Amino acid sequence: MTADTRFGVLGPLDVRLGDRPVPVPAGRARVLLATLLLRANRPVAVDDLVERLWDGDAPNPRRARATLQMVVTRLRRALGEANVVRTTANGYLAEVPPGALDLERFRELAAAGEFAAASELWRGEPLSDVPSPVLHAEDVAPLLEEHLVVRERRIEADLAAGAAHELVPELRSLTRRYPLRERFWGLLMLALSRAGRRDLALAAYEELRSRLADELGVVPGPNVQRLHRELLGARPVPRQLPSPNGFFAGREEELRELTGLLDADAGAVVISAIGGAAGVGKTTLAVQWANQVADRFPDGQLYVDLRGFHPVAEPLPPDQALRGFLEALGVAADRVPVGLDARAAHYRTALADRRVLVVLDNARDSDQVRPLLPGGARSFVLVTSRNDLSGLVVREGAVPLALDLLTESQARAFLARQLGASRSDAEPEAFAALVAHCGGLPLALAVVAARAAADTSLPLSALAAELADERTRLAALDGGDPTTDVRAVLSWSSSQLSEPAVRVFRLLGLHPGPQRTAEAVASLAALPLAEAREALRELVRSRLLSQVSPDRITSHDLVCLYAADQAREHYDDAERHEVLRRVLDHYVHTAHRADRLLHPRRDPLDLDPADDAVVLTPFADDREALAWFEAEHQALVTLVGRAHDRGFPAHAWRLAWAGAAYFRRRGHWQDLVATQRIALASGERLGDLDAQVRAHRELGLALTEEGEPDQAVGHYRRALELAAELGDASGRARAHRGLAAVFERQGRYADSLRECVSALELSRGTGDPCTVAGAVNAVGWFRTLLGDHAAALACCGEALEVFRAEGDRSGQAHALDSLGHALHHSGRPAEAVERFRAAVALWRETGAREEEANTLRRLARAERDRGAVGEAEEAARQALAIFTELDPAAAEALRDEISRPSS
Repeated sequence: MTADTRFGVLGPLDVRLGDRPVPVPAGRARVLLATLLLRANRPVAVDDLVERLWDGDAPNPRRARATLQMVVTRLRRALGEANVVRTTANGYLAEVPPGALDLERFRELAAAGEFAAASELWRGEPLSDVPSPVLHAEDVAPLLEEHLVVRERRIEADLAAGAAHELVPELRSLTRRYPLRERFWGLLMLALSRAGRRDLALAAYEELRSRLADELGVVPGPNVQRLHRELLGARPVPRQLPSPNGFFAGREEELRELTGLLDADAGAVVISAIGGAAGVGKTTLAVQWANQVADRFPDGQLYVDLRGFHPVAEPLPPDQALRGFLEALGVAADRVPVGLDARAAHYRTALADRRVLVVLDNARDSDQVRPLLPGGARSFVLVTSRNDLSGLVVREGAVPLALDLLTESQARAFLARQLGASRSDAEPEAFAALVAHCGGLPLALAVVAARAAADTSLPLSALAAELADERTRLAALDGGDPTTDVRAVLSWSSSQLSEPAVRVFRLLGLHPGPQRTAEAVASLAALPLAEAREALRELVRSRLLSQVSPDRITSHDLVCLYAADQAREHYDDAERHEVLRRVLDHYVHTAHRADRLLHPRRDPLDLDPADDAVVLTPFADDREALAWFEAEHQALVTLVGRAHDRGFPAHAWRLAWAGAAYFRRRGHWQDLVATQRIALASGERLGDLDAQVRAHRELGLALTEEGEPDQAVGHYRRALELAAELGDASGRARAHRGLAAVFERQGRYADSLRECVSALELSRGTGDPCTVAGAVNAVGWFRTLLGDHAAALACCGEALEVFRAEGDRSGQAHALDSLGHALHHSGRPAEAVERFRAAVALWRETGAREEEANTLRRLARAERDRGAVGEAEEAARQALAIFTELDPAAAEALRDEISRPSS
């Protein structure tokens, strides 16, 4: 083949030598070349070529192979200098150099985001002059879908560039041609809205809704519904502000200053940065004012504690804060972009035309805040921080508001409000002493007020005397370091607690927080659960802790810091080491229990028994398990690192493993990578090859999702090496299956098959019939993806028999599903339907709803191809209902599939 040869499949089949067209013979030679070009540089088996050339109705094998050889010879002769057909071990391939095939260039341009240039390569329907129904059904149909997706992306880019008016005619044409493809309707609605025709955009939604209801019996998907709500002015309105603190008084001047900023029409986002020392009441002021003016922000109020100075937990990364904000603004969890820049851009876009109050509490520095600043000019941002955030003032024009200690009159008003006028007036000297000892620090005053309120029979003079006795620690209350002030008051306050409550309070400083359960507290304190709960109730009554839900408590970060200081003061290294071991035992065993409920088919951990004093959190079902993971997310990440750093590597890697499936489920890929890298380091420190194998496999999966397939393959390869060194055939098999999954995502089905064959060989040595059958079934799956349906049927049938003999219903369902797929693509849709229906019944018995939905989707295709339109629509409807609940992205993909015209 010469260097200037070009091939085209994105339209009629086209071969050119320079500017000269090269004629391709009609009939089977044209089908042969088209098939090879669609799989350029990949070998195509003879059986697959025969199926294409004879449309699944070939003569006897010997005659078919002989005829195929004749067709190859004829095609090579016709191509001449443009010949690219090469012979392989069991078939042929088209050896096409880079840039010579329009399909390859199309995909490269699309991957680079050059959607307009990619679309220009299309000359019409792919291979419209190639007579092969099988080729058009199985190869061309996916190409058409690729083109539609690229066209959608190009239209999105044009919309972002302001071309709404120009796009409306094109989108109207597309909705007529693809009347059930919701994405085109959504883009049409968006274009009409931006072109100033909101009425027509709403009418377009009604037309789509009516079509879907009449033809499919479904409603529009969540993305289109969300756009419709926005057009109606019913966008999600977040209400995230905490309730105002009862311990608030004074600050009238600061409240007026904030309101004055709000009243001024600055023509840009207004940012106020409230600064001040720890415990001075920055959060209280921000929340108080935000609640007073909330009604002036009709599009909602966003709030996040950035944990900039939390004594235990790490500062909240801006990308995680953005994820929470975007979901509160109506972005589906699976639609939140990956990466800080992408999330910040999406966030600014979402707020561009909204009036929202954004409260960023407890910021570490300006860099933590900047990505959270909204776009547009209608929102107001309130930031609190112990730092002065001068960078935010200089670059973003933030207005600083320095918060000082309360004046004496403000402090008196504050305390009098909490104690009541009668009690304050009855003991004026004691009241004055309490005010003086607290030194104008709001947190100190709040703790004093809580102590007084807890025991109304106690004279204020007694409280003043108790506080005054702490001379060495109370001296700092006279205008000194606020942290020392807080220590003095908390020291006095905690001295009033019972002995179990004091011990629990001190040990809470060793918990990673920010929230704790009674079971976790019982474990760290080595207390029975009932006693731990009683101690927590006492701490909540004293206002040292706060109840955030019936089973969770939290505390101010300064209280956490004081508790941590107390733990260091009262417990030596050995004692703190034992406390951390119990906490880690609690989390490792509880996380493992939750993981088994959520992912029962995952290979379990071999855990050492937990300490006798450890109390595990019970779960009634998988929903409670998931809620526990949600609440403990940050604690898990922190504890993995702490376990590794403080001499508990075995706990570190096991906790990372137990939480990995949850991180995958929620798309927390960065946390998964971070914790698994620690797990890997812990496994290496221990010399534990099993830990290393598991960590490499999880890193392979996470890096695949992060778009790093080369790194992923490297980790899977290392897992293979270590599992071989360990003599772990099962671990090697799982690593091979992981590689197969990476290659499947890349469309490298032959490589996937090779890995599954290796997994099968290894599985045969495990002695587990179901493990072997699972590998056999995987081999069959990839064989059918490669077109070797006869071999696939044999493999999957063998697997089914084993699963039946072993009574493994889940395995039977997997095998039946694979058999149905192979039968369908063998041209036997009626038999496929039978297998798919049997698989669906088993999935329902086992409660595997996502697998049920996937099989229902394939059932719908088989029903359609055998002409059972009503049954196909019913199967698709059932699949769509499940996906809508469990996986919105899959639901949208299914709607797109339903909307595509049949081939």
